[in-house]
Amino acid sequence: MNTIESIIEAVAKESSSSGLGGWIFTNFSHRDTLTDSLLGFNPEHVSTRRWVYIINGDRTCIKIVHAIEKHNLDSLPGIGTFVYNSKEMLQDSLAKSLDSSKSYALLCDEDISVISTVDGGFISLLSKLGIKTCSAAPLIQRSKGILSDTKIISHENSAALLYLTVYETWNFITEFYKSNKELTERAVCDFILSEFDKFNLITDHPPIVAFGKNSGNPHYEVPENNSAIAKKGDVIQLDIWAKAKDDQDAIYADISWVGVYDEKPSEDATTLFATVCKARDVVKNYIENNDFSRITGAELDSKVRKAITDAGYLDAVKHRTGHGIDTSCHGSGVNLDSIEFPDKRKLLEYSCFSVEPGLYFDKYGFRTEIDIYIKDSKPVISGSMFKKCPLEIPQTKLLTIQ
Repeated sequence: MNTIESIIEAVAKESSSSGLGGWIFTNFSHRDTLTDSLLGFNPEHVSTRRWVYIINGDRTCIKIVHAIEKHNLDSLPGIGTFVYNSKEMLQDSLAKSLDSSKSYALLCDEDISVISTVDGGFISLLSKLGIKTCSAAPLIQRSKGILSDTKIISHENSAALLYLTVYETWNFITEFYKSNKELTERAVCDFILSEFDKFNLITDHPPIVAFGKNSGNPHYEVPENNSAIAKKGDVIQLDIWAKAKDDQDAIYADISWVGVYDEKPSEDATTLFATVCKARDVVKNYIENNDFSRITGAELDSKVRKAITDAGYLDAVKHRTGHGIDTSCHGSGVNLDSIEFPDKRKLLEYSCFSVEPGLYFDKYGFRTEIDIYIKDSKPVISGSMFKKCPLEIPQTKLLTIQ
């Protein structure tokens, strides 16, 4: 089933259960990249006028296009096309296509910003026409934010190669330590990117490589020049994410590992890292011991925050516990978030998401990240079945120089 078929099926199911009228898509000059991605549009294709695509609950689809670009939606199924060349004609086409007694989903959500991409002008226009709207969050989760068996294999392959990359990267770091050569964040970052090339992986952003106090910044970026030099005892945070390069439907994996540039970590570092590991493991344990279909992303985040609060470190938390993963690293499925962008969507079979609690201080930070997907009603740690890499998955102790 391709994406558009998945969307049509998701709308039909939601309509039968809640009476939803349908899902409305619109775009203007490719400004909404999420909509382009969902409908399979080439961002290089000329599109200078607004178009509207309506998927109804009865599986019928309606197209509204501008007269000078009336073929822009030809790649999509549809029972009828309205062509307009004025604002009045656009409004009339919308009024004829939509049932004011029903509610229609839009890519607009007051809590989940990552899927809130429809422009405000269009929302205002629908409001003036008396069309009721609601969030498409549950629909996008069902149509894009869950995986299939084939996509799980893609995700597992990505995860396996990322774990192997971490292993090779720590060997690279160890060589510098033992030879007493100067090691920079940039050198490690470039090594990771070279591993991605070797494994035919692609990423949407360079990895996070943070030494010492830089590890206390969750979104630290390695500068091209004058990056930090590793000092004995530094915490080293690695955060890497990638997917297969030659497959447009490839699924990302996203993991974080942390180590110490020394033969032995300090007692304080060991305690803090054990705290984030314990908080991380709350997620899998809670899913295993409860009906996953009743659990929300917000609920899981709350459980993790409680574990950190009980340990006395809540003030050191700077971000949510995790995010959805699909063809995008920060995907459209359920996020583990109760504070920043509260996600009340429930876990679904084949949901895939990161689990990445972190503690951040002025002198260092600690983040451990795994990916989990739901299969056969059970949580599976991505890459945990990978036997070619001697890393312990998930990480339970800080990496050190051996």
